Amino acid sequence: MAPIRTSNKQSISSKTTSIVQSKNKDSSNQVKEEEEEEQQQQQQIYYDQFKSPIGWIGFHASNNGLTNIKLDIQVKEDDDNNDDISVKEKKKGNKITNQFKQELDEYFKGERFEFQTELDQSIGTPFQKQAWEELVKVKYGETASYKDVAIKMGRPSAPRAVATACLSSTKSIVDLNPSSLPTQYNVIGPFPIGEREEGLDTLEAYGGIFNIPIGDKSLYPSELGNGGMVGWVSLNSSTSGSLSLDWSQFIDWSFLQQVWGWNIWLWYGYAVGTFTAYQSSPYIISCTGTRTYFIRQLSNNTIQEFAGDFYGYGTGQQLLSLESGVTYQFIVRMDSSVRLNQSPLGAFTCQLQLAPQPAIVLENQNLVADIVNGQLASPYLTVTIFNTYTSVLDNLDFTAQLSDQSLQFSLGLVANATEITAQPGQKLSIPLTITVEENQQLSCPLELYLTIRSNAANIASTTITFNCTQFTSPYLFTFLDYDNTVQYAMVNPPSNCQGSPCGVMIATHGAGVESSSQFWIDAIAQQKSLWILYPTGRTSWGYDWSSSSRINVFNSHSYLVSNLPGVPTQDKESYAIDPSKIFFVGHSMGGHGCWTLLSHFGDMALGGACAAGFVKLQFYVFMNTRPGFSYVDPVLQGLLMASISDEDNDLYSTNLVGIPLMARYGQNDTNVNPWHSRRMARMTAEQSENATAVVISEIPNQGHWFNGILGDDYMQAFYNSIVGNGLNLPPIPKTITITSTNPSSAGTRANIMILQTQIPSRVGRIQISQVQEQNGLVWMLSTQNIRRFALKPDPVRANMPQFLMIDRQLFPVEYYPYHYTSPDKYGTLWNSSDDMSWLDVERSAPTYGPMRQIFEKPVTIVYGTNVTADLQQQFQWAAVHIANVWNTYGRGSPQIIADVDFTVVECSPSVNYILLGGPQENIVTTKYEFNLPVQYGPGFSVGPVVYQEPDQGIAFLAPNECNQGLLLVVSGNSPQGFIKALRAVPMRSGVVAPDYMVVGSDWGWKGAGGIVATGFWDNTWQMSTDACYFGMNTQWPSQ
Repeated sequence: MAPIRTSNKQSISSKTTSIVQSKNKDSSNQVKEEEEEEQQQQQQIYYDQFKSPIGWIGFHASNNGLTNIKLDIQVKEDDDNNDDISVKEKKKGNKITNQFKQELDEYFKGERFEFQTELDQSIGTPFQKQAWEELVKVKYGETASYKDVAIKMGRPSAPRAVATACLSSTKSIVDLNPSSLPTQYNVIGPFPIGEREEGLDTLEAYGGIFNIPIGDKSLYPSELGNGGMVGWVSLNSSTSGSLSLDWSQFIDWSFLQQVWGWNIWLWYGYAVGTFTAYQSSPYIISCTGTRTYFIRQLSNNTIQEFAGDFYGYGTGQQLLSLESGVTYQFIVRMDSSVRLNQSPLGAFTCQLQLAPQPAIVLENQNLVADIVNGQLASPYLTVTIFNTYTSVLDNLDFTAQLSDQSLQFSLGLVANATEITAQPGQKLSIPLTITVEENQQLSCPLELYLTIRSNAANIASTTITFNCTQFTSPYLFTFLDYDNTVQYAMVNPPSNCQGSPCGVMIATHGAGVESSSQFWIDAIAQQKSLWILYPTGRTSWGYDWSSSSRINVFNSHSYLVSNLPGVPTQDKESYAIDPSKIFFVGHSMGGHGCWTLLSHFGDMALGGACAAGFVKLQFYVFMNTRPGFSYVDPVLQGLLMASISDEDNDLYSTNLVGIPLMARYGQNDTNVNPWHSRRMARMTAEQSENATAVVISEIPNQGHWFNGILGDDYMQAFYNSIVGNGLNLPPIPKTITITSTNPSSAGTRANIMILQTQIPSRVGRIQISQVQEQNGLVWMLSTQNIRRFALKPDPVRANMPQFLMIDRQLFPVEYYPYHYTSPDKYGTLWNSSDDMSWLDVERSAPTYGPMRQIFEKPVTIVYGTNVTADLQQQFQWAAVHIANVWNTYGRGSPQIIADVDFTVVECSPSVNYILLGGPQENIVTTKYEFNLPVQYGPGFSVGPVVYQEPDQGIAFLAPNECNQGLLLVVSGNSPQGFIKALRAVPMRSGVVAPDYMVVGSDWGWKGAGGIVATGFWDNTWQMSTDACYFGMNTQWPSQ
C-alpha cells in the first residue's frame, strides 16, 4: 500500500523569546499571558474529513501540522461532529486540514504522488520521532516492514518498538490504498462438485461465468438447490474484498445429509463484484479461502486469472496491473472444503495493495535451523522473494550481517543452485547455506540481516531470527530436499540408545498441522532408543503423504541419519542411527500417511501405530458423487482412478502382513469415522489369517483428537513391546503377497523390489510361499502383471532363500542388480540377468508416471517463444502460474526460462522439464520431438487418432534425452485449447491424471466427461491398447 508522502519537514514552533529584564510587574505579566495564548493556539486541535473512493478519511491538525489520520471512519455528511476521533477542544478545519483535503483530492485523481502537508511531530519520545523520520522516507508505491525501519534506525532488535511508534494514537502515519476491492457481491450457487474435481463448472454449459447475466433473476439447475434450481443473491460485506457465507440460509441440507452425510457439502459457487482503480500502477493481490479468482476489465473484456491461497499459508501474493479510472469485475470462485470447514460455510478474504518494487520478501517463509547447544543444527536456510517488477530479476546475490558482529560467518547459494532467476510475478524460494566459523558459540537473541540484490542493486531485505535450545529438547533442523529447496523437520532425540544404533519413529501430522506445533511435538513422549522425527510433508496440508510429501519424509530421514544435525560432536557416535529401523506413527491425514508408509515401505518397519487414519481419499470424502463421473464410460473412470491407486491403502494391505500394528481411534470420531481404522484392521487380519494381527484400540466417548491418542501409557506400552528388547525387524511371513501398482512410489517388501509391471497402471502382485527343501529354502513365487523384479540384499535377514520357483520355473537366488524378467505379459517365460541397458529405453521408477510425477524432481519450466506476442504472454503467464501454485501449496521453486535460453544437455537425469507449447511453438519441444509419443502435424495425434478441433488440448508425459527423467508437454490447437490442457495438469494429491490426457470443448461443464482421450503409455513409451480410452472425436469443418 502507498503511504501518504509528506515533505520531510517538522514544523517547529516559533518560541524564540527575547527575555526582557524588567522591573515592571505588569509588563512581565503581559509577556506571560502572550506566551500562554501562543501556546494555546499551538495546542488547539482542528478536525475535518474527506470523502474518498475508499471511504471517509478523518484527520486532525494543530496549527503546526497533521497530528492524526484515520481511514474508513463512520460519518453522517450533515453532522459536524462525527469524525470518529475523540479529541478535546476540537474545532472544524484550519489551513492545514484544508491543504490536506486538496492534496487528497489530487492523490485520488492520480495527479499527486507526494504530500506537502506538514506533520506536527512536536509530541513524542526521541525514539518515536526517529521512527517517524524513517517512515516519511518510504517512497511512493513502496512498503517497509517494522523490521526494515528498525534496521535503518540502527536498532535492528526493536521492530516491536517501531510498531508501537507507528501506531501511536496521536501520531499515526497511515497507508492509503488508491483502489479497494468490492464490499457488495452478487453470488450464485451452490453447484455440486466432487472431491478434487478440478475445473468442473456447470455454468460453462450456459456460456460460462463471463458470458451469463450477472445478478439477474435467471435460475440454473443444481442438485443442491431447493426445487432443483439456484439463482443470484445479493450480499454485502463490512470489509472490502471479503465475504462469509453460510449456504444454510438458502439451502435445506437436512434431508440431503441423511443420505450423503458431510459429503453433500461438496459445492462451488461464484461471487461477483465491481471496483474502480484510482491509480494506474502494479498491485499485489492475495486471496485466502479460494483456489481461483479473476479480474476482468469490463471495457475491453480482458480477463486475468489468479491462484488463491486456499489454506491461508500467507504465500498467495499475485501481481496485476490496474489503470486509473477503469472499472473492473472481481470474480471469486468459492470452493468448499469439507475437510477444512465440515460445514456448508464458504468464505474468502482478499487484499489489494500497491506493489512495492522491484521485490518483496515473504517473511513468513523465512526458514533457518535452530541453534542447539550453541551450534547451528544445520547450515541451510531459505528466503522467498516475490518479483513485483516488470522484468526478470537475475544475477541474484546477497549481503548479510549478524546482529552479533563478533561472529565470523559466510553465506551463499547452495552448491547446485548457481543460477537463479525470478520472472515478473514469480515467487521464488532461494536456497542458501550459512557457515559459522568453528569454535564460535552462538547465543540468542541473534538475528541475520539479509539484503537480496539483483545485478548489484538492492531489491529487498529481511531479518531472520534464530531460536536457541538445548540438545535434550526437541529442535528444528533444515535440509536440502529432492528439488533443491530448503525444508525443515522437527526432531526429538532419544534418551538412551543403550550402546547400539538408534532407530527412528516417524510421526506424520494431520491436515493443517505444522510439524513445529507444540501440541503435536508434545503428543509423543521422548523415547529411549528411537529418535522421533516430525517431517512436514512440505506444508501443513501437503499431499496426503503421497508423492512429494512421501519423498520429503525419506529425505528428512536420510539427512538425519547421515548428518545427525544438532547432535554435539562428541556425542554423535552415541546417537548413531540404523537407517533401516523405522517405527511409523501418525494421526488423521498423518494416520493415512502412517498406513501408506507401512504398506509401501514395509521392510523398513519395526511396527506401526496409525491413529484415526482414513483408508484412501475417495473413501474419506466421496468421489462417486462427482458430476463429471455421470458422463463417463466405466473404463474411463477406471483409468482415471488407476492414476491415484498407489494411494489406496486397502489395495496395498497385503504388504502389511507380518508387521506389528495398532489401529487407534476415538469411538465418537465424526471427522475420520472409525469405519476406516476398522476396515484396515479387518483386511490385514484376513490376509494374515490371524484375527488378532492388528491391535484395535477404540477409546469410548472420545472423538477425533484426545490427549494421549499417541502418547498415553497404553501407547507407550505398545511401543515398548516392539522395541523394548532391541530393534529387530519382524521376520518375513511364511506366506505373503507383495502388491504394487506403481514401482515409483514403493520400496521393498520381503526384500523384493518390483521394477516393472507388464501393463503400467494395473496392479502387480507376487505371492511368496516359503518351502524348506532338502537343498535349501525355496520361495515359491506366483506372479500377476509383473514384468521385472529383483531381490535386494537389504535388509539383512537370517533366513533368505537359496532358490526361487517363479511361476514353476526354478532359478538360483541372485541379488540386485541381477533381476528376473518375463518378456511376455502372461508370465510363461522368465529369465535372469544383470544387464541394466533396459533402463535406457524402457520406463523405470524415475519415469513411471503418472503425470503428477513431474513434480518429484527439480522442475524447470520452458515456455515457447516461436509464437505471437499474445500467445507468448499466455505461455509466460502459465509458467508463472504453475510455479506459484507449486510454491504456495508445496514450497516448490521451479526455474522458468524461455526456449531460446535453454541448452539441451547430453543427459539430465536429475531434472524434469515442463514444456509449454508444441514443436511449432516451443524450440525445446522441437528438439525433443523424436522422444515424444505424441505426433504433431496439423493438430496432434495419439496412436492412430488425430485431434484438430480448435478447443482441444493435450498434456502428456515423455522421456527426456536419456530416458532417466521426464518431460511434461502442454499444448493446444488454440489458446483456448492450451488453457484447457493446462487445467488437466495435476497440482494436488487426489487429482486424477494418467500419463496423457486430451481434453475438448466440453471439458469445462462435463469435467471428466469432457476427456476425449486418456491412458498410460506402455513400458516402451507407446500407446498401450490395454490402458487407454478414446471417446468421441468431433469432426470440425475446415475453415
